[in-house]
Amino acid sequence: MKATNKAPAIEAFLSSLIDSPLTREETIEQGLCATCGHDVLNTSFRDKLSFTEFTISGLCQQCQDKIFGE
Repeated sequence: MKATNKAPAIEAFLSSLIDSPLTREETIEQGLCATCGHDVLNTSFRDKLSFTEFTISGLCQQCQDKIFGE
């Protein structure tokens, strides 16, 4: 999967928010949730917008629901 492009300073900031040795971009490319670490390839996203949000934030559907509400 392809992560959305961010300015280097934004990418560094977003990567600092996750508890992972990987960057936000690396977690997305490896199909992992940046928050909980679950494999998103085995997770179905509710809709296209939720998948797009994953490419932006790296959050799986379950973590999106926790943060944004269902």
